[in-house]
Amino acid sequence: MPSIGFGTYKLQEGKECLESVKFALENGYRHIDTAAVYENERSVGEAIRQSGLSREDIFITTKVWNTERGYEKTLKAFEESMDRLGLDYLDLYLVHWPANAKQYRHPEKLNADTWRAMEHLYAEGKVRSIGVSNFLVSHLNDLMETAAIVPMVNQIEYHPGYTQQETVDVCRKHRIVVEAWSPLGRGRVLEEPLLVELAAGNLCIAEISYSSADH
Repeated sequence: MPSIGFGTYKLQEGKECLESVKFALENGYRHIDTAAVYENERSVGEAIRQSGLSREDIFITTKVWNTERGYEKTLKAFEESMDRLGLDYLDLYLVHWPANAKQYRHPEKLNADTWRAMEHLYAEGKVRSIGVSNFLVSHLNDLMETAAIVPMVNQIEYHPGYTQQETVDVCRKHRIVVEAWSPLGRGRVLEEPLLVELAAGNLCIAEISYSSADH
C-alpha cells in the first residue's frame, strides 16, 4: 500500500471528482481512497481508466457503509461498489465504521457477521486485502475473538493533535497497519504552536505531520 493516498471525501460525483482524481494520478499519487457513502465511485473508476496507467500500478480502497452491515448485505454492497468502480478486483476493502451499542442490541455480532463477509471476499480473491476503519481497542478485541483473519488495516483519524496511542499500540501488537485519515487534522495542525516552532527550521508543518503518520 502506498504511504500517501488521495482521499475523495466530499468530491462530488461527476467532473469535480473525475478531474481531481485524474490530476492526483498525473502528479504521482498511486493510492485512491473512496467509499460507497461518498457517492463518487463511478467517477473514481472513470478517472482510473482515463489515466492511462496500468491497473496494477494503482491501489484502490473503498468501504462498506453502516447501512450495509451484516454478511449478506456486505457481499451485495461489495458487488455494487465494484460495478460502480468498473473494476474486476479491489486492493483494499474496509468496514467504514464499527456498529455500536447505542444503535444496536448486539453490535459485536453485527461486526462479526460483516467481517465474515470480508473474509469470504478475500478468500474468493475479489479483494487483495481487508480491514476496518475507525475501530477502537474494544471493537478490535471483540472482532478478533471470532475472526479467522486479523484485520490487515485500521484506518483511523491520526495526526499530532490526536494520536489515539492505545489503539495504535493494539494494532502494532497484532501487526495491523495503521492508516491515517486527516493527517493534517482538517488544517488545524497547521496552526499548532509547537509544530509552528518545530517547522521554523528546514521543514514545513505538513512534512512533520506526514512524518509522524508514517512512523
